Amino acid sequence: MFSRKSRISYFISTILLLLNVSAKAQQKLWTLSVCIDRALAENISLKEAKVNNTLYHINYIQSKANALPNLNLAASQSFLSQQTYNDATNAYSQNALNTNAFGLNSTITIFNAFKIKNTLKQNKLNVDAGELDVQKQANDLILNVIAAYMLVLSDYEALDIAKAQVLISTDHLSYTEKYVKAGSLPESNLLQMQAQLAADNSAVTEAGNQLSLAKLNLMQLLELPFDKNFELQRPDTVWHDPIQFYEPESIYAKAVQQMPEVKSANIKTNAANFGLKVARSELWPKLTLNAGLNTNYNSAASLLTYQTTTSLEQIGYLQSNPSQVVLGNVTKTTTGNNYYPFNKQLSDNLVKGLTLNLNVPIFNNALYKADIQRAQENKDYAELNESLVKNQLRKNIETAYADLLAASKTFASARLQLLYQERSYHDIEVKFKFGAINTTDLFVEKNNLAKAKLNFSQAKFQYLFKAKILAFYVGEKITD
Repeated sequence: MFSRKSRISYFISTILLLLNVSAKAQQKLWTLSVCIDRALAENISLKEAKVNNTLYHINYIQSKANALPNLNLAASQSFLSQQTYNDATNAYSQNALNTNAFGLNSTITIFNAFKIKNTLKQNKLNVDAGELDVQKQANDLILNVIAAYMLVLSDYEALDIAKAQVLISTDHLSYTEKYVKAGSLPESNLLQMQAQLAADNSAVTEAGNQLSLAKLNLMQLLELPFDKNFELQRPDTVWHDPIQFYEPESIYAKAVQQMPEVKSANIKTNAANFGLKVARSELWPKLTLNAGLNTNYNSAASLLTYQTTTSLEQIGYLQSNPSQVVLGNVTKTTTGNNYYPFNKQLSDNLVKGLTLNLNVPIFNNALYKADIQRAQENKDYAELNESLVKNQLRKNIETAYADLLAASKTFASARLQLLYQERSYHDIEVKFKFGAINTTDLFVEKNNLAKAKLNFSQAKFQYLFKAKILAFYVGEKITD
């Protein structure tokens, strides 16, 4: 029977074990596709590229608006103080007045050698090229994630191999202790075996450190904070069916049609060609139409009024009798200054205008000539860059093809070497357990086997990584 204290300890241990198992069951395991999705969604550099492309989109929207007529409303208010002469008082007086001016004007370009149209096309191409540049950066990020992911898987296996070596050394140590106690082997063999076990444990530590660094590198690509529990979903097998080898020429023929960097370079060449047309349009006459409504108000203005009166007044004398006054109706007109209402002034002062403006460039200090030369240089540079991008793509594909061929040969050699090394080690181990060989021969074969396993693991993942790169250029979807 267990004591009460033992039962409590057993109960607590059981609960902790169940909690640990549950935590591991709920732990998120990252697959390659999940890692790629996370990187594309969270990578800061990729987000910056998307923001930069927004500037091209703004320029495109602005160029569309430039084809429309503008419409501007202007208004002004002025407060003035001036001296005026008063005839009645024969003196100057200080008077305050205010003025208002209002204008509604619109201008539309009738002809400018298709500058607006070509600018619109150029900015639209810049938007398309920017989106492809973002896609190119995303592709580079995907390849980096794949490389980091493969490195973690490779380090997983390296750690497994190191741990397996510890188990083997522990088993060998047990046999050695028995032979030493029986007097079949000297005690120095036991010391050598203990030293080998210590070295194997040190190798486990080193492999664990390498695995942690590989995980950290992958987490940083995914913009994840460091998490000691970060683990990948290790596939049951990482061996796939033999990979189809495409010829570099056929791979390039496909890649040049779908790689975003090639499309972007081609679009930038077309955009530079429209930029040259825009620069040349400055040499042509420009015709614009302006329509406007303008009016104003002045508080000093007055409304002039007229008043006519008729009265009976002396208009002369009789010629025959100068003392006799002649009377007659006399009509007089008098003027006066009255208040000039605000609304009436605006209505009376309204001016409507329609103006055609023709601007013919004759001499402009060679400014437009320099702009054309710069645009021509941009066009030439874009064409050279397009050729460079295509040439670099061809080189990358040729290199990837050669790397895959070399990796496939290395992988085949490593697999064959591991097969023979396992057979050789099995034979040596059997002899050791029967006391037929010493520990030195066993160590040599054991270390050779460990090295063969590591070489095989590295060659396998290198082969798979090179295969995914070539599949990427062919256009195949990246899978787990």
